[in-house]
Order: sequence, then C-alpha cells, then structure tokens
Amino acid sequence: MLFEREPLTPAGRKDVLMRLFGAAARRGDEWSVANHVPVAVLEAHGDLAVHVRFILEAARNNRSLSREQQRMLHKTERLLDSLPESIIETLPAGPEDNWLQLYRKLVDMHGLLEDALPDLDEEEYTSIVQKMVQLAEAVADCAAVEVSAASMFALMLVQVHLNKYESPKPRLARRAKRKTTTRKK
Repeated sequence: MLFEREPLTPAGRKDVLMRLFGAAARRGDEWSVANHVPVAVLEAHGDLAVHVRFILEAARNNRSLSREQQRMLHKTERLLDSLPESIIETLPAGPEDNWLQLYRKLVDMHGLLEDALPDLDEEEYTSIVQKMVQLAEAVADCAAVEVSAASMFALMLVQVHLNKYESPKPRLARRAKRKTTTRKK
C-alpha cells in the first residue's frame, strides 16, 4: 500500500470521542462566563432548598426514624448546603472540566432522600423530583456545557468506550490450591 495507516488505539479512540463531545457540548462564542449566578438558577435553588429543608425538619420530628435514617437526613442537609458551591463551579466548567458536579450531587441527594424517607407519598416525591429537575434545567440553560441531543450522544459514546476499555475486569474466583504433602516412608 502507498499509505500505511496505524490502527487507532483505545486511548486514541477515547481522545477522539472526548474531542467530539467537547465540540458538541461547548457553547458558541456568544456565551461568556459572567461572574454571577443567573436569577433563574438562584430561584430554582431556593425552591429546592426551602422544600427539602421543610421535609428534613418534618422528618426529624418523627421519632420512629432509625439511627441510619437520621444519619442520612443529616448527610442530605450537608449535601444541600454544598449545592451553591457546586452551582458556582458547574456553570463555568467546560467539557474537559468537572461540569457534572452539580448533577451528581442532585442524584446523590435523591438517593439519600429515597432511602431516608421511604414513606413519602406520590405528591411529595413528585414535588421534590420536579424541583431537582428545574434546578438542573436552569443550570444547564446557563452553563458553559450545552446539554443537547448531540452532546449527550457523544457523552454516551465516551461512557460506553470507558466501560469497555477502562472498567476493571471482574475477578475470577480463584481456586483454592490444595497443599500436597509428601509422606515419608
């Protein structure tokens, strides 16, 4: 052949996918990071924080909660307190940065509330999740990383690639070696 091509390595594929994600997720030139948090984000955060704090306070007055549930409620409160910092860090983060920090914290908060308060009714649960979604949407609308169908597809490709090539392989059960002893005759 006139031109010999080297096959693309898994690391090279990862780099290509990350560049494609960055190109799909980066906002256009019209977007700039102003050193402020947009009002829509502040309002969405306030709605969620007030609602969750009300639920936490009501739950603390419930004497039938286990120690583990109380611990999860305390952890939820600490997570809620850390959301403003996460919002401030997520908004200007580019595709190569930790732009998922806020979204991960919201997912963690959902899991903690779900475990700590399994007896929430449908209306209350729906309200909490809607407020989380509204905050995520408000941040996504203003963040440096644009959440779109193209960027999410590229991100899914990156995730599949990482799972295929970089996830730890499950360990096979090791067989216990039998000790062989030799008998003296």
